[in-house]
Amino acid sequence: MRQKIKMLMVDDHPFILQAYKNTLDLFKPTEYEMIYYDGIDGKTGYEVITNATTEYDIALFDISIPTYPEKNISSGIDLAILLKKTMPNCKIILLTMHEDKIKFKYLLDNLNPIGLIIKNDMDFNEFLNVMETIIEGNKYYSETILKMMEEENFI
Repeated sequence: MRQKIKMLMVDDHPFILQAYKNTLDLFKPTEYEMIYYDGIDGKTGYEVITNATTEYDIALFDISIPTYPEKNISSGIDLAILLKKTMPNCKIILLTMHEDKIKFKYLLDNLNPIGLIIKNDMDFNEFLNVMETIIEGNKYYSETILKMMEEENFI
């Protein structure tokens, strides 16, 4: 019997969300069944977290998403913090196009995600590697993140 993995993904590009799903459907399909929950902005991300009827195993958040000011959601980071409070065992992955050292230091110190990825570091095969690493319970930081951590003595 395949292990079910409940995966929450929030990204404001529907095409990217579909690409993640298509890629994950190829990840060890005889061993895992991926069940997807998603949002495309701060509001739908907030709703899928606060109205959840199940615990998510893994959550993938784009850091830059449209805001939801009514609930003080200004980024995927805010959604990750909310999820961590409501589902502390969920493995959180943050993705971004930006390379902000100060923000990464804050994320590492305060949110401690299992994955922190610069999107430009990732391709199809690397995304499968990310998933395998995280499902095995190990942290995954993309190449650019690791270089920044080393340069800034974050590690």
